[in-house]
Amino acid sequence: MSVEGAPGDEARAEYERALSAYEAVRFGRGARSVEWAAARRLDVARSAYFRRSPGRAPQSDPPPTRWRWPRLRLRAPALDSSRVLAVLLEVVPPLALTVGITLPLAYFFMVAKPDPRSASPDLTYAPPTARSGSAPALRFRPEPASVVSRSLEVEFTSDVALLSVGVRMIPDPGVTCEARLETGQGGRIRCLGPLPGGQDFVAHVLVTSRYGGVTGRTEYAFRTREKLDRLVGVKWFSEFEDPTAEPLACAAASIRIVNAYTSGRDPMSATQILRLGQQFNRSRDPGLDPAAIGTMLKRLDPSNNYHYYVYASREEATKAAVYWLLRSGKPVVTITLAGQHAPVLIGYTGQFGARDDDAADRISGVIMMDPQRGDLDPRTARFRLDKDRSADYQTGREINLLEWYRDEWWFGFPYAPGIQMPDGTTLNIDRNDGAYPLPHWSGNFVIIVDDGDANQPSDRMGRRAPG
Repeated sequence: MSVEGAPGDEARAEYERALSAYEAVRFGRGARSVEWAAARRLDVARSAYFRRSPGRAPQSDPPPTRWRWPRLRLRAPALDSSRVLAVLLEVVPPLALTVGITLPLAYFFMVAKPDPRSASPDLTYAPPTARSGSAPALRFRPEPASVVSRSLEVEFTSDVALLSVGVRMIPDPGVTCEARLETGQGGRIRCLGPLPGGQDFVAHVLVTSRYGGVTGRTEYAFRTREKLDRLVGVKWFSEFEDPTAEPLACAAASIRIVNAYTSGRDPMSATQILRLGQQFNRSRDPGLDPAAIGTMLKRLDPSNNYHYYVYASREEATKAAVYWLLRSGKPVVTITLAGQHAPVLIGYTGQFGARDDDAADRISGVIMMDPQRGDLDPRTARFRLDKDRSADYQTGREINLLEWYRDEWWFGFPYAPGIQMPDGTTLNIDRNDGAYPLPHWSGNFVIIVDDGDANQPSDRMGRRAPG
C-alpha cells in the first residue's frame, strides 16, 4: 500500500508504518487487544499526516485500503495476562447471556408449562391417581350393617370421579328405590316410600368410573327398625312465654320444637320467631301462616326442607302426615282449628304399609305435641277454657282418629277463609299474594313436612306426592 505525499515526509512515513502494523494485526488474526492498540496508533499517525499536508483532509482523500485474503497462521498464543483477560472478555459475557436466556425458556416450555386440563374444575377430567385403573371404592353414611329407619336415605362418596350409579334392593321392598349422583364423586341412595319394618336388606350398588368406564360393585347391608311410629327426644316449648300476651305464637312455638329436634339448637324464643317470621306471611294471618312456617324452619336450619301440602280431605292429609313422618324422620306441623292452630305430629298408632295407599294401612290414632294445651301455668288458663290441658301434650298424647276427625281443635273443620277478630271484624287468612288460584288453603287441610326438596322455595307448596 502507498500513500501519496511529499517524499521524505516523516509524518507520511509514520502513517505508512502504522497502517502496515495495523494490517498485519488485522489480517493476521491477532488478539483483539493488540488489534485495538494498533488501530489507535494508526488513528494518531493518520491525523498527524493530514494536519501536516495542506489541502488534504481525511474526508476528501482517505488512504486506499489494501484488500487481500487473510492468511491462516497457526501459532501458540502467548500466555500473558492481557491476552487471557482479552479472551475472557470475548467469551464469557456472550456465553453467560446465552445460558441466562436459554435455561429459563427451556424450563418454562419443558417443565413448568401448565396442564390446560387443570385450568378449570371440569368433572370430566381428574388427575390420575393410584386407583385410576381400579374399580371405584365407595364410603357410606351411615355405615353398612347398621339399623336404619324405615325411611332409607344413604349418602355415598367415591375415591374417583363417577360416570353413573344404580342400585337394586334384595329382597324387593315393594317400593321404588333409586341412586343418583349429586357431585362428581358422590350422591345418595333413597327409597321413595317406607320400607317394611324389622327386615334385613342388601342394596347392590353398581357404579361406573370416568376412567375408562371401570365398574365397581358394592353391597350396602342394613336392617330396618321394627316401626318408626313415634319420634323420641322431641323437646316441648310453650307458646305462652308471656302469660299476658294473646295466644298468637302457637306456630312459632311449634317451629321452635321442630328446629330443636332437627338441628339440636334452640337459638330463638317463640316470641322472637313470631316477630321475625311475620314478614314471610303470604296472608293476613295475625300469627304465622303455612308459607312463613316453612320459611322459618329453613332459615333456622338450612338442612330442613319443609313445604306445605294441601289436601281436600282430612283422611288424605292424615295419611300424608304419617307418610312424611316415616319418610323424613322429622316432626310434622299440622294446621288445625280451621287454620288457627299449629300443633306438632310426632307419631301414630296402628299399621302403616309400604305406601300411603297400601291396603294394609290401619292408622288408629296420631300422637300430638301441643304448645298451648301442654301449658299448665295457671296464669294462662283463661285461654280456651273449654279444652283440657295436660302434661301429656308436652311429651306426645295419642288422639284417636274419631276425635282427630271430629273435634274442632284438630281436623274437625277445614281451613277457613277468615277468622273473627276480637273487634268483630273478619280477617282473611287465605293466601293472597297471587301465587296460586283462590281458594288455596281455605276449604282444605294443610300440613307442613320435610319432603327433602331443596330446590323448591320454602314459601311454596310441596310438589312431591307421597309414596
